[in-house]
Amino acid sequence: MVFWHYLLPFVFFTALVIQLIYILGVFTRLLSHYDHEPNAEQKKKPSVSIVVAAWNELENLKELLPLLEAQEYPNFEIIVSDDRSVDGTYDYLLFNEGGFKKVNFVRIESLPAHFTAKKYAVTMGIKKATKEIILLTDADCRPTSPHWIDYMVAQMTQGKDIVLGFSPYEYADSRLNSLIRYETFQTALQYFSYALSKMPYMGIGRNLMYRRELFWVTNGFASHHGLLGGDDDLFVNEASNQENVAICIEPQAHIISVPKKTWSEWITQKRRHLSVGKRYKLRDKISLGLLAASHLICWFWFLPVFFIKPEWFEAPEWSRIPTYLLDDNNLQDFYLYNDWMRLITFVFFLWLIIRWIVLAKANKKLNNTVSSWKIPYYDMLYAGYYLIFGLITLFSNPKKIKWR
Repeated sequence: MVFWHYLLPFVFFTALVIQLIYILGVFTRLLSHYDHEPNAEQKKKPSVSIVVAAWNELENLKELLPLLEAQEYPNFEIIVSDDRSVDGTYDYLLFNEGGFKKVNFVRIESLPAHFTAKKYAVTMGIKKATKEIILLTDADCRPTSPHWIDYMVAQMTQGKDIVLGFSPYEYADSRLNSLIRYETFQTALQYFSYALSKMPYMGIGRNLMYRRELFWVTNGFASHHGLLGGDDDLFVNEASNQENVAICIEPQAHIISVPKKTWSEWITQKRRHLSVGKRYKLRDKISLGLLAASHLICWFWFLPVFFIKPEWFEAPEWSRIPTYLLDDNNLQDFYLYNDWMRLITFVFFLWLIIRWIVLAKANKKLNNTVSSWKIPYYDMLYAGYYLIFGLITLFSNPKKIKWR
């Protein structure tokens, strides 16, 4: 047996052990989590400012603002940050064509140098806000119930400054849509489970809450104001600690978003999102790197390991020779080869079944975001996503991408 016979199985088994640590030690924390119920008898609830950054989103605002106004919460306001829109958004807000009672807005006429548009829009919205808690969403998002604010606020108990919400994408009958929804499920599983493991590292701006004071104390987006993305995940990565982050997975607090319709649009969106990962804390980059690499290896290392031949291609023809014609040395290799293959195949499918069970239960926790019986198929595609988008992020220039 040559060195390669032992190296490839060693890498495979190491990756599998790492995966099991994440699956059983981190992801299972979400399975036992339950949100705090809103206290209907609480007389004074903290005030909330919903901040929506909008760039040419008139039609979306016409749908979203009535849903936000209908939220059943005693003390909140809605701040629309109009980022130089030219589609009639300004007139719509200025003349209050929807007859809104809780909507206010700020108009952005120009963008300061070295400040990306989305972050400046969010910053101006928060500056305009007057309430103690900021709740962020996007114009193309829709709350699933009038209790969104109430459930998010209920999780902000004493000592908590940030609440991470969930924003699944709406269903469409296409392969791209299925992959987008699975990737969104995986992302949510990771940042929820990490937060419950006291290792919070990100949130999503479509459904994110934090104290207004926290934004100013941490200097907002000052450390990354010139980066295209990061108005949500980089802020959480910097402002979070082991104790100040809570999560909200209640279906009535979900925010539904419209996914991209074409592969090119989705790739552009993911390039923007993934480009900021290099700015995460070192701890998070190492942890997420191990998670991604081990997942990739478990899926794609299995195939080359399975086709290893004794003497590493020096005598590959032995596998086609009847065992009674093999000499003693080749016969020994033959049995050793099959012992390795049986062990590798067994542990691979054992890992896959364990992962499938845990992910299916997590999927149920998140209101069946994806079809549980398709999880192994899309999990394999997700491993390919890790590889492809990792290379795209490494060699692309995110400064050329717009924020919408």
